[in-house]
Amino acid sequence: MRLTRIHNFTLYIPALLIDFALSSVLTNTAFYTSDLKLSSTFLGLLMAIATILFAILAIPFGQLSDRVDRRSMLYAGCFLLSVISIGLRFCSNKYHLLLLFPGIGISMALFWPSYEAWLAEREDEGQLLHRVMLFNLFWSVGITLGPAISGYLYQDVNPFRPFYLACAGGLLTLIIIVLQKVESTASIEESLDEPTEIIYPSRLVRNTYLNIGRCANFASWFTLGVLRRLAPKLTKETGILPSTFGTFMLALGGVQTLTFLFLGTGYSTRWHYRFAPLLITQVLAIVCLVGIWKIQQTFFWICAFSVIGISVAFSYFSSLYYGLNMHSDKGNKSGWHEAILGVGTLLGPMLGGIAADSVLGPHSPYLLCAVIIILAIGGEIVILSKNWSSEDAL
Repeated sequence: MRLTRIHNFTLYIPALLIDFALSSVLTNTAFYTSDLKLSSTFLGLLMAIATILFAILAIPFGQLSDRVDRRSMLYAGCFLLSVISIGLRFCSNKYHLLLLFPGIGISMALFWPSYEAWLAEREDEGQLLHRVMLFNLFWSVGITLGPAISGYLYQDVNPFRPFYLACAGGLLTLIIIVLQKVESTASIEESLDEPTEIIYPSRLVRNTYLNIGRCANFASWFTLGVLRRLAPKLTKETGILPSTFGTFMLALGGVQTLTFLFLGTGYSTRWHYRFAPLLITQVLAIVCLVGIWKIQQTFFWICAFSVIGISVAFSYFSSLYYGLNMHSDKGNKSGWHEAILGVGTLLGPMLGGIAADSVLGPHSPYLLCAVIIILAIGGEIVILSKNWSSEDAL
């Protein structure tokens, strides 16, 4: 029994490692473009190229994973990311970067929809909340450590060490998946020990909150696209050390991880399929982003990044959990989940980079993020009002 639990626990390590590798590559590339004297607009375009391929391919690859062996797609995604990480070591101009970055988007489209569906089908629906919690914890730790360690390792005289580390992370992920031998169903003994979900909403409620969660998740990942992919360059050029930026990302990711831990408890089920908690966290994120735009103070930024981490956790959980709960086409739903957040990650750095290079100044992308979340809230209210009264939903 104990060995089985340890074995199930290791299923989530790939989420940590692959997001660590991805975030290391993206953060270090942002730092490196500053050394190459490339503009913020170009950085936004570069990130957009990878992300748009991810967003376009996530849905068909997710659907494909419902029909073929999911693990073969995971192998391809891990290997491709490792090759790209090493290749970035030899880039010396913008054309080299443009050549390699599409591979990052393809690798992630191969990996994430297949991996999420692979995890979701391991056991019956009764353990979904527990598995979503563990998945969120592991990828959150990975995506937190990647930018932080990249910030600490980056040096102008030797900017390539994070690329090597990312390559190692991708290869280690591949090895762990190869070694996994997972049964498609859990033993009766395990099922009795796992928490059981007690909420069985109607199809109307589930579809409504799935769309609300996707809308919120789009805005969150628009913001994360700016903070993770554009902000390393912006902060470095405004005098903030890469190590200080690493601390900002540790604060965001650390609080995000703790929030995921809470959302995986039985207590949080009373907030499922409720609009108020999601709305409150989004409003707090808006306040923090406006503060980052106006207040250039390190301690405030750490607090603001922490609150944004809470908001991101709520929106991501809503989109993923509502897409997997009581749905049979998990690969398809995971593909849509990844595609929508991919579009947010695409537009964030691209539009933010244009804003930063304009007369609006290098801090304007943070205000842009606040505006996007406001628009997302408006869309969520429209979705909610079209299905039933606000009184019932709240």
